[in-house]
Amino acid sequence: MIVIWKIVFMQWRGVGLLAENLADKIRDQETQAKKIIADAKVESANLLAFAHANAEESLKSTKQQCHREWRESVSEAEKAAEIEAEKIMAKGEAKALSYYEEKKGSVKEVAKWLVKEVMATYGS
Repeated sequence: MIVIWKIVFMQWRGVGLLAENLADKIRDQETQAKKIIADAKVESANLLAFAHANAEESLKSTKQQCHREWRESVSEAEKAAEIEAEKIMAKGEAKALSYYEEKKGSVKEVAKWLVKEVMATYGS
């Protein structure tokens, strides 16, 4: 009977050691899992910060590019308006000169008529 108890005790002791080894392994795995999770959280925070910084830089650069393109388009529109204004002014000047040349000859006749009317109305 003592032999049986020795065998049972040895098996029980072996099971106990196996259980302790298994518990230690589980604790080690839990520790490793917690470390992996902590590292993943740090990495995700870094990635998120990088993404935010990248998005802000992209937004800033896009705004600058849009402003630059807007200034260029305004400058081009001003140049086109200046050219068009010069054309309109040249046409106006040509019309005014043409009108002046056309009416220049009739000024003497109108002046004579005006003098004659004033003299007729108010006397000499």
